[in-house]
Amino acid sequence: MTPAEQTLFPPVTVLCKDGRPVTLRPLQPTDGPALGDFYESIPPADIFYYCPHPLTRDRALQNATQALSPTEVVLVVDSGNGRIGGYAWFRWPPGATVAGFGICLSSAFKGQGLGEALIRRLKEIARRIGPGTLELTVQKKNSGAVSLYHKMGFEIVREQLRQPDNEPEYFMALKMTQ
Repeated sequence: MTPAEQTLFPPVTVLCKDGRPVTLRPLQPTDGPALGDFYESIPPADIFYYCPHPLTRDRALQNATQALSPTEVVLVVDSGNGRIGGYAWFRWPPGATVAGFGICLSSAFKGQGLGEALIRRLKEIARRIGPGTLELTVQKKNSGAVSLYHKMGFEIVREQLRQPDNEPEYFMALKMTQ
């Protein structure tokens, strides 16, 4: 998300279900260390469900260096005091009509309505920036995520097996006309 695009979509404050305020804002190049702390806080059981890229400190630093890319949008849950409590993104190759999508929240923010808030904000941005379709994969047994994606308008395109572990998953898509 370029700096010019970021001005179109400034940070927004949302309230968690428990009343905590958090800010949804674009990832910045300076967020690498905080994103690394976030990645390292994700329990191994949750990492199993998140497979677009490794959740390592090195990957966090790399992601932060790409924060101003014109072919990706990354929003973070800024919980204050320089801490990141989650993030969501979509990215696409130049000229593509489809973008990959991912979301990951820390345990402290699950069940607080932030998944919906992040997806709502990303949909708002995606309608103006990027390709017309968002795609994702989600393990079938991750019923909470499957339910959230359905609620937010994603539709199952097909069932498939995630490799290399043959884990059953859904391939889902959301057209920005929805």
